[in-house]
Amino acid sequence: MIAPLPGPAPLRRRVSAALVLQPSLWPELVEAPRLTPSDYLRLRRVAARLSIAEAADRLVDSRADHRRAVAFLRRLETPGRTALYRSTIAHLLRAFPFDPDVYWQLAEEPPHRHPRICRGCGCSAHDRCGDGEGGACRWVEQDRCSACSRGGRTCA
Repeated sequence: MIAPLPGPAPLRRRVSAALVLQPSLWPELVEAPRLTPSDYLRLRRVAARLSIAEAADRLVDSRADHRRAVAFLRRLETPGRTALYRSTIAHLLRAFPFDPDVYWQLAEEPPHRHPRICRGCGCSAHDRCGDGEGGACRWVEQDRCSACSRGGRTCA
């Protein structure tokens, strides 16, 4: 057994819990509202520069089905709505680029397991957008990629 060193124990400076837990001391840690699966689809569609009607055109072949496709997209982009089947989301890839795995993470996983997603265009580490200079975007803010942080423009 090792004997303790002689003399007083080192003094430890205690910081009160009230001071440490003061939110105003951590402005960069303010939590953004949770991104939902419907938000993600809307961001990716808008980043592709498509209206709901234009995206619906890419989903169906006949004019008769166009109205149903528009209603379908509107339902998927309604806050609180989530697709029931993986095949539904896989079918949307015909309309605009996004990552189905990111969609399902947002739909099924707890918030602490959600990927980091840009609030401007919906890109993530799994589906990066272009930065306008021929490369992939990078994170410049907690919730903004380099393409969206420049003048607030959305990327494709």
